Amino acid sequence: MLRTAYNAEDGLSEDASIRLYQRASGAGDNRTKLEVELREAFSRNDVSWRQLLCNDDFEVADIETEDEAREHARKILWEPIFGKN
Repeated sequence: MLRTAYNAEDGLSEDASIRLYQRASGAGDNRTKLEVELREAFSRNDVSWRQLLCNDDFEVADIETEDEAREHARKILWEPIFGKN
């Protein structure tokens, strides 16, 4: 999903990327799988959000700290699916 909806090279605005992500996540059984994956990833302390958002394969955002990267991931991945909690 990160590569598909949020890849910085595609040049989409963040709002457009979020809408694409929401549409893609609702197709078929993607939503249930995505919810499980998000809950697991956000509950773990060993996930590097910086690495997930910026790596050799794609770049969503190059963020300086792990905390800022986690917060950005929450904004673009968690909130469009679960809302703000």
